[in-house]
Amino acid sequence: MVEADRVQLQQVLLNLIVNALEAMGADEGPKELLISTGKVESGGVLVAVQDSGPGLEAAMLERVFESFYTTKPTGLGLGLSICRSIIEAHGGRLWASTNYQRRGATFQFTLPGDATLPR
Repeated sequence: MVEADRVQLQQVLLNLIVNALEAMGADEGPKELLISTGKVESGGVLVAVQDSGPGLEAAMLERVFESFYTTKPTGLGLGLSICRSIIEAHGGRLWASTNYQRRGATFQFTLPGDATLPR
């Protein structure tokens, strides 16, 4: 269990899911969205959102979290930056990786088991 702001975590999950759906919608080929959860050794939780879209180039993996950086023609570049701020305010970590064995990208975040509500 984690103590967290439910609305803020819903915002993070919704943003990651919508981004994955948009990435897959612009791409030909099979569409697959996988959302998984698990425990981490420290007693916290791990949430992963994996898609089968075009993926991210290595140079983009960290930039996607910068404010006003976007890969979308109509994006503002704020969603992932806000998501990272929310997760970090809860004592967690948010990162992205490329799916090398399959297509797409994975966005994951951890929250500590003793996460407290942001002030």
